[in-house]
Amino acid sequence: MCSYSVRGSILVTLPKRISNVLDGLIRDLRSRESICGVGLFGSWSRGDAVLSSDVDLLIVDNKDFNYEYIERLELENVLIDLDYVPEKWILKGVPPEIDQKLFETRVLYDRNWTLTNTKEWMTRTYWRPERVDIRTENYLIESDTYLSRAISSSNKGDFKSAVIYSWIGLEPILKILIEICMLPISNSHFIEASREAVRELNMPDILDNYFEISGLSNVQLENIESRIQAIEEAWKEAISNIEQNASSLEALHTRIRNTLNYYGKPSFLKGLILRVRALLDSELYIEAAHYLARTFIDFIENYMWLMSNISGFRFDYTLLLSSLKGERDIPSRIYELGIKVLGIEDDLKKDKVQDIVAKAKQTALNVRRQRKRLISENIKQPK
Repeated sequence: MCSYSVRGSILVTLPKRISNVLDGLIRDLRSRESICGVGLFGSWSRGDAVLSSDVDLLIVDNKDFNYEYIERLELENVLIDLDYVPEKWILKGVPPEIDQKLFETRVLYDRNWTLTNTKEWMTRTYWRPERVDIRTENYLIESDTYLSRAISSSNKGDFKSAVIYSWIGLEPILKILIEICMLPISNSHFIEASREAVRELNMPDILDNYFEISGLSNVQLENIESRIQAIEEAWKEAISNIEQNASSLEALHTRIRNTLNYYGKPSFLKGLILRVRALLDSELYIEAAHYLARTFIDFIENYMWLMSNISGFRFDYTLLLSSLKGERDIPSRIYELGIKVLGIEDDLKKDKVQDIVAKAKQTALNVRRQRKRLISENIKQPK
């Protein structure tokens, strides 16, 4: 290991192979007129990275855009995510969805001290109850969106989509509990953090219901191996379709196009499999299954916009898996592989799905009613 001097007195310990790559990358980023700040966040900043962990860089860009997007790089076998945000977000009105990234950031480059000043402000305000209230309120809105989709999916007869949206509609609810326990939210340690949060808050039924709806508690190593193979096949077929329809990609909204470009790089799939293998090596089977499934859902939601543009149908989130399956007698190959990745290969009955949706709604309502009390009782700003 070596000490990597990032700026002033801030030192971040990184493996030499990563620090060497970042030296060259940051020199390149500094030469770009629109780039005014770069920060390291995520597992390498927190100190909980493993060798397979990607490097996450927050890139502050003064170009005129109003959304967040990610680019994937692979430099000398180091996998790097460049997470671009507009400078105006850093100057004023920081959206809560980037709070954790700013809180974790170790500034590597700052042209005008804007990133440093906002980072220092976030350090002071991150654990204030009012800021936690804002972030967790956003999670409630996110949960409502997914659970509304679950209801619509069930009503339209897409029962597999109804189960999927019931499942992921509870994830923002678990994030609320993770926040209230003052734990970091990580895609690859979501289950671990959820377990710690429900144990600390004595709310085990929230996670029990989540496991029952998602079916994740039943996964074994053999299941994960088949899911890894399925996601690799599905990803490669989808990437082939994206490459064959590059002209249609240009017609999509910028955010969807950027997301597909990110997921569509071979280096993304490489990093995904490396991360899952590391989880398996630690015998974190449920964590690995969750990581695969959530990544696949995020990808497919964007991929279906491309397919709808090519085929001329209007994509409806509430018919996600029905749309992926297609209208032909033989389901699409990506659909067949996808339901294996998601663990929902069996046919579902309407009554059971309605019970699942109702349980997800009631679980979310339980946390909604207790959220403000839990914040007031548990959030203690560090001195």
